[in-house]
Parts: sequence; C-alpha cells; structure tokens
Amino acid sequence: MGFADIVTALVPVAALIALGFGLRRTPLFSSADFWAGAEKLAYFALLPTLLFRNVATVDIAAFDLGPLALGLVLPTLGVAGVLCLVHRLVAADAPAFTSVFQGGIRFNTYIGLSLSAALFADTGLALAAIIGAILVPLVNVLSSLAFELFLVDKHSWLSLLRTVVLNPLVLGCALGIVVNLLPVELPGLALEVLDPLSAAALPVGLLCVGAGMRAISIGEHGVGLVVAAAVKLLVLPAVTVAALLAFGVTGEAARVGLVFQAIATAPSAYVMARQLGGNARLMAALIAVQTLLSMVTLPLVLGLGFRLLG
Repeated sequence: MGFADIVTALVPVAALIALGFGLRRTPLFSSADFWAGAEKLAYFALLPTLLFRNVATVDIAAFDLGPLALGLVLPTLGVAGVLCLVHRLVAADAPAFTSVFQGGIRFNTYIGLSLSAALFADTGLALAAIIGAILVPLVNVLSSLAFELFLVDKHSWLSLLRTVVLNPLVLGCALGIVVNLLPVELPGLALEVLDPLSAAALPVGLLCVGAGMRAISIGEHGVGLVVAAAVKLLVLPAVTVAALLAFGVTGEAARVGLVFQAIATAPSAYVMARQLGGNARLMAALIAVQTLLSMVTLPLVLGLGFRLLG
C-alpha cells in the first residue's frame, strides 16, 4: 500500500471533518444544542452499536491477539510512564499536564475506525473494533489515574471506576465480546437493525469532530502543545512499530494497530478535562492542532510504518 492509497483513504475523513467545521459556522446549523445532541447520539448510541456489532460478529480466533495486544499496550504504557516522569518539563501546572497526558496517549475512535475501513475494508473495520476493545479501556484507565495522581482535588476511586466502566465505548466492546463468546450467532433481524445504526456512526461522528473544533489558544502552554503533538503523532507510532516487529506482528493487524496509535487525540478528552479539573482550554487546542497536523503526518507515518510492518 503506497503513499497515494493512504492519502486517498484520508481525503473523505478530512472532508467530513471540514464539512462539520463549516456547517457549525452557518446560520442553519449554528445551534450548539443541535451539535450537542448529535454528539450524544454518536457517542452514546451509534458508535457503541458499531463496536458491538463488529466485535460480536468478528472471528476472533482468526487473529493472534496476544502479541498484537502486547505490541499496542506496552508502547502506550511506556509513553504514559515517560510523560509522568517529565511532567514538570512539559506542563506549567498539574491541570495542564493532565491535558498533555491525554493528548499523548488517547485517540480519536471515529477517525481510527473510518481510516481503517477505508484502507482495509471490512477486515480493517473488524480489526479496528478489536483494537478498540483493547485500547479504549486502557487509555481511559490511564487518563483517570493521571487526574487522580496529579490533581489536588481528588476523586473517589469508585467514581473513577464508574467513569471507565460506564464509558459507552467500553460497554459496546464488552457486550460484543460476551456475545462473540456465546455459542449462538446474532439473528438476521438483529443485524438488520444494527447495520444501519452502525453505518451512521462514522459520518455523524466525523461531522461532530469538525463541529467541535475550537479556536486555538496557546498562551503559556506552547511547550505542552508541541510535546503532546510530537508524542502522539510521531513518538508513539514509532515505538509501536518497533514493539509490533519485536512481537512478530505484521500484516493488516499490525497496520490497523498503527493507525490507532498515529491518529489525533480524542474529542472526549475535552469533556474529561472539563469535568475532572484539567485544563479544558489547552485540551481544546490540543485536539484542534493534532487533528489538523495529523492530516499531514498520517500519510508519512503510515506510509513508512506500513512498509516496515509488511
């Protein structure tokens, strides 16, 4: 798969994000309530349905998940650990660091699923759902721990656990795994209901990503902005390629894994920053900057990474 193929796959993703950004600024679609409702629909209903449908029906036995999981989890843990060790160097204060931390390890699930499907069709979407089931709980747990460890205002472990367990993406993946392991298949009627809902998840989600992009305000946090972007878009993908090769993971599974590690951070990180006492303005800037930069870095990083991963 060449550079041109990756750019071609990225164009519709970027176009939908740009369309959402543009629509949000027109009189007809300027209502904040409209986009808030669309975002809730995508995040709490459509995307969990997509993850559930694909995880529930994929042939998990066809993939060697152990090495794949290690090749994705260990780099994420390593990057998270290094960021914690150098937190005083990359952020002006603790709230800012929690935003830099989220910006360094989280990923935009909408972009990951859309790009995987565009690059590798149904197999890519199935792999993306499995990888989401591995990484979504991990990055949510790590992000919650960062807030607990670095902020003065502590939150109960029960509330943090509830945040992770009740995450709709985690629930969708978990229910999909349960159904997948049962000795029965989803009935055709259920699939007829799930399929159109799943099909709506990515376009609606990408439009919301664009609509949610906020004006960039760097202020005193320029270093954190640069560090988070460099870590998420360059360092984490590079470490992931090395780890996947070390564990002998190649082919489409490795490539889809790299897609998730190389994309911009998650819009939901802004919500977590606002709710748990992080620097929400910096988080908004991180999301916007990374989303824009990733349109340049993704073809380069994926082009080189795909060659190495075979």
